[in-house]
Amino acid sequence: MKDFGKIAIIIVNWNGLKYLDNCFSSLSKQSYKNVETIMVDNGSSDGSIDFVKKKFPFVKIISLDKNYGYARPNNVGIQEAFKDKKVKAIVALNNDTIVDKHWLEELVTTAFTNDDVGMVSSLAYFEGRKELQNCGLSLEPSLKNTLEGGISLAFGRKPADVPQFLTEYEVFAAGGVAALYKREMLEEIGLFDESYFAYNEDLDLGFRARLYGWRALVSPKATLTHLHSRTGGAASAKKIYWMERNAYYTAIKNMPLTSLFAFPFRNLSLKLTLLRSKNPSVEKAKKNISKAGLLILFLKVHLVVLSRLPALLRARLKIQRERKVSKASVKGWFLRFNRDTLENGYRK
Repeated sequence: MKDFGKIAIIIVNWNGLKYLDNCFSSLSKQSYKNVETIMVDNGSSDGSIDFVKKKFPFVKIISLDKNYGYARPNNVGIQEAFKDKKVKAIVALNNDTIVDKHWLEELVTTAFTNDDVGMVSSLAYFEGRKELQNCGLSLEPSLKNTLEGGISLAFGRKPADVPQFLTEYEVFAAGGVAALYKREMLEEIGLFDESYFAYNEDLDLGFRARLYGWRALVSPKATLTHLHSRTGGAASAKKIYWMERNAYYTAIKNMPLTSLFAFPFRNLSLKLTLLRSKNPSVEKAKKNISKAGLLILFLKVHLVVLSRLPALLRARLKIQRERKVSKASVKGWFLRFNRDTLENGYRK
């Protein structure tokens, strides 16, 4: 097995004690040995820190005073990891995962045998390993779609039905469940946007990386089990708020102007379609949140986005000024990397 350099695995934890034994036990058995594991704890009150200290002493623990979501703690972990000049890449790994023995070895091999690849997505399965949960992220005009799983590629599909994901297949961006990011790329484009708190920060980082000329692949043998939405909660009001707000953030900063101007209308059209659909996630949201509650939530999102517009436009100016790919290429991504094309287009 080739040693491609030191890798830092960063796990953000908030009251995730019930997942940590499985997660860290699986990490302790990795075939790739040149690794450092960092847990950034968001002020947990369930004994997570004491448990990890006692049972998994190989884990470096960074303790924060409260729950800062996902983006900021990951950045704290990345900055700590990068103090070591030997670290060549980081892997952002969810705490509710169980990784296979050769997971990291395969992830690193895919990354470092492809020079222009800056991010690599793992192959995540649901419990039972019969269906896929995430093989990377797609790019949609509204940054969402009507399918269950949204922009999570191969969500709910059997591996035999999407055999392209069982090869080193190009995707738009790495899925945040278990994503490798090269140090060289992060030092060029920057880290996660901490204003996101949680959700869509992987899409934003991936979009930015693409604009700087980096590609993304899925590593077909870098497999794991993901206990989907166990930490964040499925179809909760907070999750819907963050995902909706952060979609606007991502669009404003990264999209071509023509796509950006169309985004609010596409977003509204998609919402209306979803409300009429039988999408399981939407049905759960309707059950958990009243129509009036959803209306208030979406109104709040738009007010917050308007208040943040000056900062978002400043971020956009910097990204677009440093962009290394043509506008025509960016527009083409919406056809090349949408979920339908990536999942089904190879058959057409």
